[in-house]
Amino acid sequence: MSTQPVKISGPFNGAIEIGLRALCALTADYPSSFSLQRLVICDYLMVHSDDIPSGPPGLHPQTPHRGGEILVRRGVLQAGLRLYQSRGLIEPQYLPGGVFFVATDRSAGFLDALSTPYLVSLRHRATWVVDNFGRLNDDELDAIARENIGLWGAEFAMQSVLWAE
Repeated sequence: MSTQPVKISGPFNGAIEIGLRALCALTADYPSSFSLQRLVICDYLMVHSDDIPSGPPGLHPQTPHRGGEILVRRGVLQAGLRLYQSRGLIEPQYLPGGVFFVATDRSAGFLDALSTPYLVSLRHRATWVVDNFGRLNDDELDAIARENIGLWGAEFAMQSVLWAE
């Protein structure tokens, strides 16, 4: 990761929010470390947990073609990781398989100090993601995303065809 300044654009799906979601996932599975790709997929699953049968309601609305969000989150997530890393809440680990990220011993205390309904829901979904997908290796988790990326949000494409005059 570079040491470039963190550019913070806005709270919604910006570095602050995506970094906070990554922090929740890492804290839910502490002291496990996650690759960037794993964090991207976990972020999607936390936000759109209702794309998984029997998953909790999603945190964000089911927008058309939302599966494509996985493809564009990487850069913003990297900025969010740098932000929370600069505050001592996330640490990089340089391992033979690449760069991984882990929560610190301060992360849970930081999250415990936040009590908004959104954060409570987010932490619930982070635990749900870890409980349901945490034992899959990165390749298995990536396969689930690849198998479903065209399905997530595709129901809107069919509805728009049906509504066309």
